[in-house]
Amino acid sequence: IFFPDKPYPPSRTEFFFPNLRGRHSAFFPSPASPYLFNFASMTPSLGGAWHRLYTSDEDGLSFNRLQNSLLGYSGPTLTVIKEVEGGGIFGAYTHTAWKESKDFYGDSNCFLFTIAPSVSVLRPRGVGNKYMYCNSESRSRGYDGQAHGIGFGGTVDKPRLFISESFDECMAATGDLTFEAGPLLPKRNADGDFGNPNPSKYFDLESLEVWGVGGDEVVAEALGDRHKQRELVAANIRKARKVDKAQFLDDFQSGLIESKAFNHRAQMRGRGDCRIDEDKKNNYVYE
Repeated sequence: IFFPDKPYPPSRTEFFFPNLRGRHSAFFPSPASPYLFNFASMTPSLGGAWHRLYTSDEDGLSFNRLQNSLLGYSGPTLTVIKEVEGGGIFGAYTHTAWKESKDFYGDSNCFLFTIAPSVSVLRPRGVGNKYMYCNSESRSRGYDGQAHGIGFGGTVDKPRLFISESFDECMAATGDLTFEAGPLLPKRNADGDFGNPNPSKYFDLESLEVWGVGGDEVVAEALGDRHKQRELVAANIRKARKVDKAQFLDDFQSGLIESKAFNHRAQMRGRGDCRIDEDKKNNYVYE
């Protein structure tokens, strides 16, 4: 800033202010929002170009859309949450590609954060490895007995920071074995008096956004990987449909379908309370 003609010192990391590239955000009303400076100060990966993957303002509170925006995206992401009661803003940064799994995954580059009413960064403690989690009910049809949604830290039945698939009973606890201890929600007592030292761990979701971060090259590569993943899924669906159609044609050509129809008619002929009028289209007559 002060010496624009001199090269940046190699011993220091250059600072890049986040660039939303003109995308609307419920959290950053202007491209010079102070929140963006706070984020860029947390890790170099939060500087440079961002790409909005999901926003509840436009995509609605839909877990299918949220999950579809994440799966296959191979770059780092920033999940930003605003809760209703106290207006607290907090979330999680992840550095690993999202996938659907019954287990936690990720690496020690992940961290939790708060932005409002105060700024804090809760980094891994070096003990646990429950960094990030994405498990929908459709994956196991609800039989796994685990939490269904996306989460960070904690356990598979009670993640520390958790957005449920139904967006009800979302949770933000004060501690777990993976990340440093500290409140994510504004402190309040039973009377709703904020600033008191008894935070609830449950919250109602007001806004949710997920951004792909890391700069132009990282974002472009991650979006390309997501596109490839979607093409692979679409190809598998088309293949399955072709297999189903081919099986139907095989059954029809082999006479299996026709045989079932004639067997049914033969069984009906054997019933004393039913006669078949061969000249009528609807030829089952019950007496």
